[in-house]
Amino acid sequence: MLLQKNKTVLSDYNEAIQHEWLETNGLGGWSGSSVIGCNTRRYHSLLMAATVPPAERMNLISKLDETIIINNERFELGTNNYGDTIAPQGYQYLSSFKKEIFPEWIHEVNGVEVKKTIAMVHGENTTVIIYEVVKAAKTFTLELLPLLAVRGYHSMMHANNDAHWDVLFNNNVFKTKVYESTPEIFIKVPDAKYEHHPNWFYNFNYSIEQYRGLDFVEDLFNHGKFLVELKQGDTLGIILTTEDPSGKNAIELLLKEKQRREGLLEQPFSSTVEQILTLAADQFIVKRTIPKVSLTGGI
Repeated sequence: MLLQKNKTVLSDYNEAIQHEWLETNGLGGWSGSSVIGCNTRRYHSLLMAATVPPAERMNLISKLDETIIINNERFELGTNNYGDTIAPQGYQYLSSFKKEIFPEWIHEVNGVEVKKTIAMVHGENTTVIIYEVVKAAKTFTLELLPLLAVRGYHSMMHANNDAHWDVLFNNNVFKTKVYESTPEIFIKVPDAKYEHHPNWFYNFNYSIEQYRGLDFVEDLFNHGKFLVELKQGDTLGIILTTEDPSGKNAIELLLKEKQRREGLLEQPFSSTVEQILTLAADQFIVKRTIPKVSLTGGI
């Protein structure tokens, strides 16, 4: 029951951006992008929250670009299309992508091998990202740069002076509210150091929007970056959410979600294709809140 792309596909930018992954939360929210992490649609997002399930959605966290730092040498794992250039070109460090229960990536750079898993938690506007250090000769630093859109999912964000730069970072939890009318955003990064350098990042190009003849250039906002020291055998679990994640553990959330999905496969299936379709169908089931109707017909 395995969907997989090898390094030959992943190292070919024009081929790789045509393949996408998707996670959903049963509320109308989702997480998804191309398999190399380069957003090609306005609907690509790490945390697309269903703010009023299931109809109203907001692209809160567009992406999280990673950098591995070894002996002060930087290896950027992200990939972005700026129109006249693709930078960084982190897809070159991808050795594999696969999806069985969850989408998983293997990054290999300068003797370091890191496995990344992304999942959405059913019934929550929550995305978890798990990094497992498979191989590393020595300790290295993982730098994480969250890029925020904070907009309606049909809209596009452009640099403005209304974004709030203030954040709180206590007990490994980052908290911000970018605009008065938008949800709070929480990012939990265990054992991280946070550096506050708020700035706009300009001119992200979305090739599929351009092909459709629509507005295809967006600016994204960043408050700062997280830095975590890692070594071989370490596992780092990150939570992106609209609710306070204090007391929650990303690895436990992933395990719970894995058990829920495996439960869908307990019945006998005649083929692997049926299992794949069952999990795929689960991604598109959304819980709706049905309004109560009074005897007089009012709501």
